[in-house]
Amino acid sequence: MSLLYKVISRLNPQNRAAAPKYYAEAVKRGSISFEEFLDAVCKDTTLNRDEVRMALNKAFRTILDFAKLGLTVHLDSLGHIRVTMRSKGMDTPEEVTATAVLDIVPHFVFSEAFRTELKNVRLEKQG
Repeated sequence: MSLLYKVISRLNPQNRAAAPKYYAEAVKRGSISFEEFLDAVCKDTTLNRDEVRMALNKAFRTILDFAKLGLTVHLDSLGHIRVTMRSKGMDTPEEVTATAVLDIVPHFVFSEAFRTELKNVRLEKQG
């Protein structure tokens, strides 16, 4: 199994007169549906689609519940999920209320083991 990449050129936005630089970019091969994902998880196990779907849905709801409490949820060798927020800057601490919050942003951070596994993937240049 290999990860395909293609070569793209980009101009320097700070110096448009400069020669373009060339970069590798991952080729997007498409996507799989949730049903296809469930089938892949079930393969070579005794689990069926409904069991995996139920377990994943419960896990997602549980992660959301913990995230709403401001807790970081560690998912073993997969990584962790946490939330941050963006807010308006105010002149005084008293002005910072819940209405100053612009967005609550979920972050999934892959574990070092997961990132290492990806770094070791075989790369192949697209034809």
